[in-house]
Amino acid sequence: MSSLTKMLSILDVFSSSATSMTAEEIAEQMGFSRTTCYRYVKELASVGLLVSSSGRYTLGPRIIHLDYNMRQSDPTLTAAKLVTPKLVRVTGGDALIAALFDEQIINVMHETGADNLQLGFGRGRIMPLFQGASSQVIVAAMSRTRLKRLHERRNAEFGEFAADWTRLWRHCQQIVETGYCISRGELDSEFVGIAAPIRAASSGEVNSSLSLIFHAEHFALFDEVVLGKLLVDASLTIGKAT
Repeated sequence: MSSLTKMLSILDVFSSSATSMTAEEIAEQMGFSRTTCYRYVKELASVGLLVSSSGRYTLGPRIIHLDYNMRQSDPTLTAAKLVTPKLVRVTGGDALIAALFDEQIINVMHETGADNLQLGFGRGRIMPLFQGASSQVIVAAMSRTRLKRLHERRNAEFGEFAADWTRLWRHCQQIVETGYCISRGELDSEFVGIAAPIRAASSGEVNSSLSLIFHAEHFALFDEVVLGKLLVDASLTIGKAT
């Protein structure tokens, strides 16, 4: 990794269970020398990405500013703002936009529905790589070569498909042919998710997905095919604007 990549990777050590750390703790966790770590955290603090208080570092306010700018400028999110409110109003479900980032999938938008679901993986949370409809439709859209490399590198994260590449590929092909994916209780036991890929018109690539999440009894009220088509049409609308 370059020095810049190493320095920025420090931001990833902070989480809901590790909200503050000393420079020494960061150095130990990252495997950096103390001298190098002190230099990195000083640089990050100087631009507001970290804040120091009583010898401990936390994430800084610059991140909130960057988050705001991303939400204003990202073409997928801009297009989704015109689509998701109607989806939520018509279906009552919670709408999510998930995006692929460096072999990770993260929820970047959450529009709350009628039931005000308390999702375990809301906005800002990194999703399991192949659990839940949001992730599966993104991964399923990968080329065979790319998917096989991902399966080899991160095999354990493919759950029931970890030991069987051929079965995984067939499953992904079924998702692609259907146009959407339904997951039942994979992330939250009482919820059902249905997702469709967002294919960017500019590149033809799938790097994000649009999902609707429901209580299981709420989802049972819908015709799955009709709901799937509604979601696919909404995803196409978003994709055309990106």
